[in-house]
Amino acid sequence: MNIPIIDETNFIQRITSRKSASLEEYYAFYSSWLGGIVKQPGLMLLPMDDHMVHRGDGIFEGMKSINRSVYLMKEHLERMFASARKIFLNLSFDMDYLKEVILETLRIANKDTALIRVFISRGPGNFSANPYDPIEPQLYIIITALKSPSPEKYTQGVVIGKSEIPTKSSWLAQVKSCNYLPNVLMKKEAVDGGFDFVVGVDPEGMITEGSTENIMIVDKNETIIHPPLNTILKGTTMIRACELARENGIKTEIKSISLNDLQSASEVMITGTSLNVIPVVKFENNVIGSGRPGNIAKQLNKLMLDDIESGKRGISF
Repeated sequence: MNIPIIDETNFIQRITSRKSASLEEYYAFYSSWLGGIVKQPGLMLLPMDDHMVHRGDGIFEGMKSINRSVYLMKEHLERMFASARKIFLNLSFDMDYLKEVILETLRIANKDTALIRVFISRGPGNFSANPYDPIEPQLYIIITALKSPSPEKYTQGVVIGKSEIPTKSSWLAQVKSCNYLPNVLMKKEAVDGGFDFVVGVDPEGMITEGSTENIMIVDKNETIIHPPLNTILKGTTMIRACELARENGIKTEIKSISLNDLQSASEVMITGTSLNVIPVVKFENNVIGSGRPGNIAKQLNKLMLDDIESGKRGISF
């Protein structure tokens, strides 16, 4: 076997010549390890010994920019710093600094609409599981194309199924960590099963969340209900959707949701950063409500779109 040895010159040539459709959707990348921003997708790399790579030891957030305004940025960053505290990740910068680095990376990307992914890792420094071995935490930000569901998902609704993947413990569910193997396997279930999404069910038979989405139902009294926040990730879109609902006279409630509650609900909705609010019309073989997108789901998605377009909950760059 004749495996070539790659030097610095060959490395740059090889890495920048890589081509794929997805690379065209990567606009800008900030790396504290490199100390700057790169625009060539082939250079958007991490150290192999970064503990985020080989241990999943890090946290992340995903937020969207619409019309050059980052929607719910404050809420996303507050959740990120809360995740950092939960895993004892001591940061050398504050929220204002992080906000400015994100906005500057967006300016360099120069796209009106984009998805922003922010990662904070434990940092590079050997391949152990010891969190004290890395040199220091690192910050990585990548700006990519924002992909939204097709319009039919909103006009016709989606189908969901039950996940068989064990749900995360209460403590871990509240951390948006880079250890997303259960979420990956849930997405695999959805694809393999022909569902749009699957929903987790805890050992007590209560609904938790999707692979990257929150679940809400509407009961017979037209009250929106979502699971307790100690069992799921506190979804920024879900929380804002409920705020908008209350502002417009729709009642909301936080309580556990059983599988029976889900199947007998008047409406079921999926929420997420790139989704806003999507109506669910079927749970496996069980039709939800009338089998068509419900009025509350349609109203709530319209309220979300108006909220985004208004720019009132966004930070411009």
